[in-house]
Amino acid sequence: MELVGKLLNARGEIVGGGLELDDAGVITRVLPATGEEEGWILPGLIDVHCHGGGGASFPDVTSEEEVRTAIEAHRSLGTTAMLASLVSMVDPVPVIEKLVPFCESGELLGIHMEGPYISPHKVGAQNPAAVRGADLDELRRWLEAGKGHIKTMTIAPEAENAVAAARLLLDYGAKPSWGHTSATTEEAEGAIALTTAYAEEIGFPAPAQTATHLFNAMPSLLHRAPGPVRALTAGARKGDVAVELVADTVHVDPRLVSDVVEFVGAKGEPSSVLFVTDAMSGAGMPDGSYVLGSLAVTISDGVARLTDGGAIAGGTSRLVEQIQKMVRGECLSLAKAVESCVAGPAYALHLNGSEQGVTLEFTPGEAVNLVVLNENLDFVSAFREGVAIAGE
Repeated sequence: MELVGKLLNARGEIVGGGLELDDAGVITRVLPATGEEEGWILPGLIDVHCHGGGGASFPDVTSEEEVRTAIEAHRSLGTTAMLASLVSMVDPVPVIEKLVPFCESGELLGIHMEGPYISPHKVGAQNPAAVRGADLDELRRWLEAGKGHIKTMTIAPEAENAVAAARLLLDYGAKPSWGHTSATTEEAEGAIALTTAYAEEIGFPAPAQTATHLFNAMPSLLHRAPGPVRALTAGARKGDVAVELVADTVHVDPRLVSDVVEFVGAKGEPSSVLFVTDAMSGAGMPDGSYVLGSLAVTISDGVARLTDGGAIAGGTSRLVEQIQKMVRGECLSLAKAVESCVAGPAYALHLNGSEQGVTLEFTPGEAVNLVVLNENLDFVSAFREGVAIAGE
């Protein structure tokens, strides 16, 4: 099989004019670029903050089929690797145990726990009854239940025992993701510095921490009190933090997304910005009534909000739709958008391309993960581990 198009690697660099694949979907040759190719071939996209889609919610799963439905909702538009995100729960162990087999089989990259050690003042669409300070014995039980597959956990820097919890996560090969926070600048900077220092002490590679959906569920950036936004973006520019952005044009103004990408990216490689969907069960579904972590959600005009209170309740986009919006809106180049959907998440999770669903460079002899777009950035097809999973 031959696929022709401008071939981009994980950093959005043109590295060829297409691919030749054998019957098993293994790359046999990278075609040279001629400059005449139409359309684009991108590495499979990586979403590290996703609560579900297709009508199914990871925090609310009761069956294997529901997990598969949520995964498929994103694979169908070229997200070939993803974390399953939970929400603040009194006892997340039953859901963790349902997701672990999908991590072990490589269908999921792992699990992201969003809470419950977050600020009661920045709960967002979380269940306030589950929010609490960090309990290290409790956290250890969850990490043990996750069997090494819990990769990130959203914690507020000012939460009780927050830094101790961050250290415990690092001990288990996971990392904190600072967010859902009311922290001051000093509290956020202190948590980042202490976590970075401990990671260096135990030999944990940078970045030792991420930021959960930068700007959302945290104080606004003010000129006399810049708060956690300034601390996290400065940390990302230094390479100590990788920052998530929901680039769906709903959660954050696309011009501000562009500003952060350019500011943080000025430090050079690797990228410390990653686009995430924060998708809930309504991703890929029509407007209507849905659930997120047992809370009722209404989607209207494609925007998900808590039915009671109206807070934004996750996203409804898939990553390829974020690329389309950011590039078509002339807020980012395709190269920068691809970097934020592949190289950024790979850097945040320390992925090297050997994981199922992950392609960083198109190397002959390897089964391919890719997304094909036409010249107008419309979705055409996708492959995962050499198998066509969607499109033509």
